[in-house]
Amino acid sequence: MDENIKKLFETNPKNIPSSIPIFPLDNVLLLPFGKLPLNIFEERYIKMTLDSLKSHRMIGIIQPKNNNNELFQMGCIGKITSYIETSDYRLVLNLEGVCRFVLNERNITPGGYYQASINCDDYLNDLLDVEPHIDRNSLIQKYSNYFKMKKLEIDKEVLSETSNQQILSTLTMLAPFNKIDKQAILESPNIKERINTINSILDLNTFQVVGRDGPNQLN
Repeated sequence: MDENIKKLFETNPKNIPSSIPIFPLDNVLLLPFGKLPLNIFEERYIKMTLDSLKSHRMIGIIQPKNNNNELFQMGCIGKITSYIETSDYRLVLNLEGVCRFVLNERNITPGGYYQASINCDDYLNDLLDVEPHIDRNSLIQKYSNYFKMKKLEIDKEVLSETSNQQILSTLTMLAPFNKIDKQAILESPNIKERINTINSILDLNTFQVVGRDGPNQLN
């Protein structure tokens, strides 16, 4: 691959903006290297997306704290890696998680969406594509038990072909955790603590079902 072309697509600390549009989404988690599809149909968010496409292609995903227009202080930057326009005037996006950020302040733009000043200085390690060490079998089994408890299915054969990074990002994003648990995972200081947080949440959520009659009840 031509290194000059590769650099056009890479994200590094120098090209992370200090101001980005933010998209508040309730009970939605975006993690670094995670993949998040979005269906954009509101006028203000269509404008937000088109404005982002004209510049850095980055949008901040952040959870509302309550119904009083308050937001959590931490979110994650997502980079638009692809999009399509539909015949009924929607935009369907794919975002890839880049780096977590702390929200400083936000203001309404003329387009009706929030533009926010952010700080990523303490989370630039999120950019490092390092394969984390995890107990894959144990974690996948815990996820399998949790999904089954929620009457959902998980394809273990597909998971066997995924990287540890994908298990810790995309699979965690897909899990139907509650808002507080998702925020706790996002705010874990580093990968090691994120793994501990995920394990704790899975253990607590499946304890009554799995712990009651032994660990293999849901296998």
